[in-house]
Amino acid sequence: MVDVGSILSWSVPNAVWIGVVIYLVTHPEVAAKWGAILNSLFSRISRRAEMRSVALDIQGRIDGFSKSVTSEVPGVMPAGVKIEWVAGELTKESFFKDGKIILRMDYHTNQDENFVRAAIEYISGGMLLDSRPHVNEQVMKSADLICAKKLIEKERRTALPLYYGEILSPARKSDSELDNYVLIMQQLDEGGYFTRILLRELQHLGVAMQFSIPEESVKEETKLFVEFLDAKINKKKPGVNVNPTFVGERIRTSIVYVARRGTTTTNKHLGFVKRIINKGVDTIYLCASGKYNIELVEQLEKQLEPNPELTKVFRDVGRLPLLKGRRANNICVRYDVCEVNTEA
Repeated sequence: MVDVGSILSWSVPNAVWIGVVIYLVTHPEVAAKWGAILNSLFSRISRRAEMRSVALDIQGRIDGFSKSVTSEVPGVMPAGVKIEWVAGELTKESFFKDGKIILRMDYHTNQDENFVRAAIEYISGGMLLDSRPHVNEQVMKSADLICAKKLIEKERRTALPLYYGEILSPARKSDSELDNYVLIMQQLDEGGYFTRILLRELQHLGVAMQFSIPEESVKEETKLFVEFLDAKINKKKPGVNVNPTFVGERIRTSIVYVARRGTTTTNKHLGFVKRIINKGVDTIYLCASGKYNIELVEQLEKQLEPNPELTKVFRDVGRLPLLKGRRANNICVRYDVCEVNTEA
């Protein structure tokens, strides 16, 4: 006779272990962090185990950050990272293997330094890989510096002073133009435009020009686009409207900031969206802050839903800082403009 109790006593624990294994396989950033913890238990016994623990910890933290950014902007980051310790100074020898970026680094007893170096090499070696040849060098470097700051801020805050002192501040002091773009990137990040709009548009540029020879005119266009975003998010003169549409050779988009301004209808915004579609834009962003303005965007979304020329590809609701330290709910919705086949 089959002993049901024995079967259950065997199957339940094993089912749990199988579930754990499946979860760790599908969440490598979590597996890396647990590997780091287990290796750290033996770090006092073996230097190799200590180095392995540090490598796994760095990999898990970077992979977790990459996963969160990729959920907002698909394809902007490599699939993962692997640390290989080598003797000597940090090298520029980073390469891709099996979908991961391999970083070869010298091991330091200061773990903040290890993390900062890995963060910089990972971002500058893998973010927007196809777009880099077509983006202005100062724009790309400033984006790298701010994205690395975001990574360190999120995953290892204790390393921020080291990053500021040894990486960010010297870079800003050495180049006034780079300093200007770093400040712009920081403001774009605080205003929610960095990942939602800038990285998305640069990612789109890389896809469009993946097999094209880099052109100076396109690099210049990326500078103009960053300056357009800066003007849009920081109106230099109160009461002066900034053109919400940027139409270049390769980047063609419009940012529609939806605000109530004494009305409870979206007729004005709806008419504007229809007009800019005819201007040849590729993407449209609807942005708003505050409860009532977000409700207007939601109303506008319903009205745009039947439009065959628009495909909604992104919608994000969050909280961003406003003046005087306050924070407010905000929304950003992106549409791709599609060609409609009018032939019957």
